[in-house]
Amino acid sequence: MRNLLLMCLLLTGCATQMDMPEKRTHDFYMFYLTAFVTDSKEDNLDSPKMRDYVAQDTLLRLQKISSLYEQEIIGSDYFTYTQDYAAEWLPDLSVSNAINSASGKVVNVELGAGNGQKQRLNVYLRNEDGKWKIYRVTDASHHFEQYIFDDRAIAAAQRYAASITSP
Repeated sequence: MRNLLLMCLLLTGCATQMDMPEKRTHDFYMFYLTAFVTDSKEDNLDSPKMRDYVAQDTLLRLQKISSLYEQEIIGSDYFTYTQDYAAEWLPDLSVSNAINSASGKVVNVELGAGNGQKQRLNVYLRNEDGKWKIYRVTDASHHFEQYIFDDRAIAAAQRYAASITSP
């Protein structure tokens, strides 16, 4: 019995050191949407805040894709699946309880999208450096995903960019 109590105390201590995935997701979207609407540049892919909330390989892929001339892999903002966002929609942000997935956790996020509409996202998180970090976002409203992890699509975009920028 004493060992069980000790194990529970240890697990409780570990849980308090690492934020819950729901809180990390909510905190990320409050930061990100505020930066997005104010154009503060804090949401740049190389900012310390983005590195704190987003998995390193995801940031590297997004940076690589964004650097390609005329790429068509990312057609809208990766984290919102929108072209624009309005400050008055921020209070409509909601985050569900996390669900276990093969690679970590999945959190359903609803963003206000104006006129009472909601944009539903599936946000995938994994533990990286002792923190839950976002590594994948899909558009659940339209059953769509921007394939930032498709190496063939990235290679094709690189070839296309090279072909139109070289003489």
